Order: sequence, then C-alpha cells, then structure tokens
Amino acid sequence: DKVVLGEGIYVGYRYYDTHNLKTLFPFGYGLSYTTYEYSELELNQNDDDILEVKFSVKNSGLVAGSEVVQLYVHDVKSSVDRPSKELKGFKKVQLEAGETKSVTIELDRRAFSFYDVKSKQWLAETGSFDILIGASSADIRIKERFDLK
Repeated sequence: DKVVLGEGIYVGYRYYDTHNLKTLFPFGYGLSYTTYEYSELELNQNDDDILEVKFSVKNSGLVAGSEVVQLYVHDVKSSVDRPSKELKGFKKVQLEAGETKSVTIELDRRAFSFYDVKSKQWLAETGSFDILIGASSADIRIKERFDLK
C-alpha cells in the first residue's frame, strides 16, 4: 500500500553522469542534419548577483539547423552530496549553414544553491563552480570555472 521513491536527487542523467555510466541516448541528445561548434565562453557577474554566461555557436555544416544548447553547473567542492552536474539553463538556436550566433544565459544565485534540510532553506555556498556548455549531458563542448563569493 506504499510507494517508496529512493533515488532522491539522483534521477535520470544526474545518476548516470555522477556514476559515469554510459547510456545509448544521454539527456538532451538529439539528431541533426548538420554539425555545430561552440566557442568563446565568457562569464560576467553583475552587481545584482547575476552571472551572465555568453558563448558562440556556429553551424559548421552545409544545411540550416537548430541546436538546443544546454548549460550545466558543477559544484567543485560541496559540503553536501550533489550530482556531478545539474542543468540550469538551455536555449534553442536556429542557424543557417555557416552562421554563428552569440547565446546568453543568465544565472541567479539560486542556480548555485541546494536545499539544506537542516536550516530548511536554499543555500549557495561560496567556492568554485564549473560552468559546462554542451549539446547533451554527455557532450560538453566548452567549460570555465567560476568562483562564487
């Protein structure tokens, strides 16, 4: 008469990626008739505690296409158990063959937070975080480290 869900925060890609398990189709996987290149990752934190993540995506193939770019955050050293990476943003980008577009995704302090059961609130610890940009959870193309103060 009871249903017990025991996976906690390790559901889907969070489990597979944290335990380095290969899947046939990773989270965010998609097919395209073209190819994409990611470059020029730039991180800028403004006075409102917003981290602006800016990068370029180029359609390096011969036909037009759409790419769903994904932004993951990895807490380098956490005081609690956390997945190896967590999806915190994404955008769909439509590109003609050979076209390059700049993509911006903003992260607030909550993107670096976890729910602390002891204090019953969301906490963002200071420290280093990796900003990971990719085509799927298993296909990270560019990354940069960020120090949260």
